Amino acid sequence: MKTRLIAIILFLSIILPQASAQKKRVKADSGPVFGVLAGGGIQTFTGKNYWGDDLDYKYNMGIHAGANIILPLTGDLWIQPGINFSLKGSRQHIVIDDITKTTNLGYVEVPVFVLFRPQAGDGHLLLGAGPYGAYGLAGNERTKIGSVTTELKVKFLDDAAGEPATYVYYRGLDAGAGVLVGYELYNGLFAHLNGQLGLLKLNSDYGLPNDKTARKNMGLTISAGFRF
Repeated sequence: MKTRLIAIILFLSIILPQASAQKKRVKADSGPVFGVLAGGGIQTFTGKNYWGDDLDYKYNMGIHAGANIILPLTGDLWIQPGINFSLKGSRQHIVIDDITKTTNLGYVEVPVFVLFRPQAGDGHLLLGAGPYGAYGLAGNERTKIGSVTTELKVKFLDDAAGEPATYVYYRGLDAGAGVLVGYELYNGLFAHLNGQLGLLKLNSDYGLPNDKTARKNMGLTISAGFRF
């Protein structure tokens, strides 16, 4: 009797954890699944200046927060559309004149990732890539000359020729491509590293002859979130 009781206890100690893990896997794999996330990282502008030379902009801090949903496609492939508020921008330091310009651009952003989401360990490996589209909501540019700082608000216009110098002008529409790599636990917690590269010119046109200026967003961020 004692031997049977020990055998039953050993059997249950092996089966129950496996059953629990299987239940978590079924729950984790049943879509659609909603999620919320937030994070931060570094942002800058890449591209060309007026003369066509490569930009030499510094990194600025950026943040983002939003929500997404994952929908099953086939096997371990999922699609993940989302909506975020993202703060992007850049910083430029002109050493000779001791001038630092910091640009902050706030966007509503819609990324769409195709996710490869296989089970691995106690959760899912996340590998994704896809496009994003964004539109500017607000922004500012702070210029520091020595110890004096001035600030102008951003106005989103495609063509800023003849516009007053009381604003800084950028195009409202942005679009590009992104990639992510991360991990998601069966309990819903997840984290991933994101890379983005803008493909559209951000700077407004001023009607200047032979102007080759083309600023584009580029960023690397870390996100953390929870799936319900």
